[in-house]
Amino acid sequence: MFKSPFYKNLLKIAFPIMIQYFITSSLNLMDNFMIGRLGEEAVAALGIANQYFFLLNIMIMGIYSGCNVLIAQFWGKKDIMSIKKVLGISLVLGVIVSVGFTFFGRFFSDEVITIFNKNNEVINLGKNYLELVCISYVFMAISLAFGIGSRGVQKAFLPMICSACALVLNVFFNYVFIFGNFNMPAMGVRGAALATLIARVCEMILILFLIYRKDHALKASVSEMLAFNVEFFKDIMKVTVPVIINELCWGLGMVIYSVIYGNMGTKAIAAVQICMTVQNMFFIVLFAVSNAACVMVGNEIGKDDFETAKDYARKLIKICLVLSLVMGLALATSSKFILNFYKISHEVYTSSLYMLLITAFILPVRFINVLLIVGVLRGGGDTSYVLKIELATMWLVGVPICIIGAFILKIAVYEVFFFVTIEEVVKCILSIKRYRSKKWMKNLVQGINAV
Repeated sequence: MFKSPFYKNLLKIAFPIMIQYFITSSLNLMDNFMIGRLGEEAVAALGIANQYFFLLNIMIMGIYSGCNVLIAQFWGKKDIMSIKKVLGISLVLGVIVSVGFTFFGRFFSDEVITIFNKNNEVINLGKNYLELVCISYVFMAISLAFGIGSRGVQKAFLPMICSACALVLNVFFNYVFIFGNFNMPAMGVRGAALATLIARVCEMILILFLIYRKDHALKASVSEMLAFNVEFFKDIMKVTVPVIINELCWGLGMVIYSVIYGNMGTKAIAAVQICMTVQNMFFIVLFAVSNAACVMVGNEIGKDDFETAKDYARKLIKICLVLSLVMGLALATSSKFILNFYKISHEVYTSSLYMLLITAFILPVRFINVLLIVGVLRGGGDTSYVLKIELATMWLVGVPICIIGAFILKIAVYEVFFFVTIEEVVKCILSIKRYRSKKWMKNLVQGINAV
């Protein structure tokens, strides 16, 4: 089986991404445990402050993911010069956005935190964290541009190594600064922010060093990255803008969810934060396979090999279905064990447990959605239709249901969480229908002016 090009490419791309996500989720979980020792208010404060970062991350990932669709297709036709220009466009846009978020996070932190929660202690803790951690945003943006671009040219091990080093540093400095170990002052949530800043600076330095010390497709001078003309930029934006809008609208929807849950009370937002942190551990394989699907399908579309692209998509869907059943069972059986690590009230524990069991039940549907939307359809160049699916399901189904459940019916947070999963079911139906139509295969780089 592993002698076929399909499985070789899948392992080559997905395995390092999976390891990277595993390390990230594991250490973030440990980070969450450390903050959890400070109490529910600290968990809620970091969860809220991280929603602001989440919005930034969504915007940057929209830019980089859209550009990576083109990088993957350009790599399929071995057009290195165009790859460097796409990288330049993604870097310029990513840095501009991150600078803007740094400014508002630094000087308007009170206003940002107050949107999500009115508890004074939560606001003060969130402000202390956000004012410092926002300085790391620009460094993160640069690292991500090169890291995601590396995946597009099938060099996924490089960002994995850099991410692993950075995250180990993050956990170590969390241990030092949060609790005041090694004769350092105990800084609480502000210590977690300082640890993140140090880790992201180190990650950026390392990834640039590794790319520019050897012959890498992304080893580009400033002049090479900025050599694109207006027509080239417009062509890139035709593909990238729908992805940016897609990710931004999805991210805004997730922020709206957090605002709704936050206004249901501190215990509700703490339970949601714990659930999201734990469930990400079980989405590792899905994220890895979906990212690999985008690259693999995109490479074949760039070669005009549509039959191979369809074959890859079929195999990836079968693999994803099997993995979803395994991960769902694992999440359901381990939920109680994981939650025992948290120092939380019985109410938060119960709500978190119910939400994790709901997540386990709906996992196969969510796996297919992410694989098709992030991987197959987007990699095939169908970015505009993916945008329509995401907008329709989140804003016409998910968000209204969440508002009705929380503020009109006033049901428990885990019950709201359950009804919101209707969005995933509708999204799955629409995504499968589009996949079966075969209209998603589009060679986006064929007509792009490479000058």
